[in-house]
Amino acid sequence: MYGRILRQLRESKGRSQADVARSVGISPAHLARLESNQRGLYLEDFVLIAEALGEKPGNLLPNDLGQIGHLKPLIDRLLAVRPEYLARVATIIGKIVLLTEDVAVATEPSPQKQSKASAKPSRSARKARR
Repeated sequence: MYGRILRQLRESKGRSQADVARSVGISPAHLARLESNQRGLYLEDFVLIAEALGEKPGNLLPNDLGQIGHLKPLIDRLLAVRPEYLARVATIIGKIVLLTEDVAVATEPSPQKQSKASAKPSRSARKARR
């Protein structure tokens, strides 16, 4: 989804993949894979590509982001991070993602409980069938 947005922006600016890729330090083939959503688009790449195209990253995100809409200002603030600190910021974000995955796994019901719950109809569903 976001790769397509970047591709449309790049094309609207009349810039080639090779030109944009060179300006952000990636290969044109890698940019092509990002734009076609064949590779996952990391936040750092998204910010760098948007910046190379003269846009604020938050402006490229749809307004109907639902639960992640509050991240638009954060993404815009990443533009102010000096390039030498981007790797450090990416590491911090990676650790946050790992922490949230641990929390999500801990709060999800186990697959056995889910399958048993879905296999057995509720009491009210059984009464409704009668």
